[in-house]
Amino acid sequence: MTIRRSFRRNDETVAVAAERLAGDHWRVHVGEEVYEFRVAPLGDGGVRLVPVGDEARPACVAYGATAGKAFMVRLGGHTHVLQPPEGRRSAGSASDGSVRAPMTGTVLELCCNEGDLVTEDQVLVVLSAMKMEHKLTAGVAGVVRSVAVIAGETVEQDAVMVEVEAESDADDAD
Repeated sequence: MTIRRSFRRNDETVAVAAERLAGDHWRVHVGEEVYEFRVAPLGDGGVRLVPVGDEARPACVAYGATAGKAFMVRLGGHTHVLQPPEGRRSAGSASDGSVRAPMTGTVLELCCNEGDLVTEDQVLVVLSAMKMEHKLTAGVAGVVRSVAVIAGETVEQDAVMVEVEAESDADDAD
């Protein structure tokens, strides 16, 4: 069985193909790179990827979502997000100013208020989900127009937590 997808990573499209070799052993092609992993399901919906033949490389944990949404890979204390290409991305991606919950979780910290000026990639919400902290950032620089969550609140996947009006949109309104 082979699974093929394309994702956006750092503003470039990357082809990913995962091929099951035997049992829990998979070969994964990410662009030109090739990796082999043993895959173990986790109770919270993710999978642990343990490198085969390269014990120096650390294991990672991956969480996928339904078609058209991002996959999250946790490696070395950092969460990396692989977005579907623009044509397949779900409505409300971070680039439109909406900061959405990538999965069901609990708001640990709210790092902005209505009226705040924020920069692109500034952390606006810290979400706890699947026993990890996820720092969710502004997709655009601008003004926080609404905050729909409070610390301690549980949010569902895709819930809009913060709306940022892009600088160019805010300038047009003046």
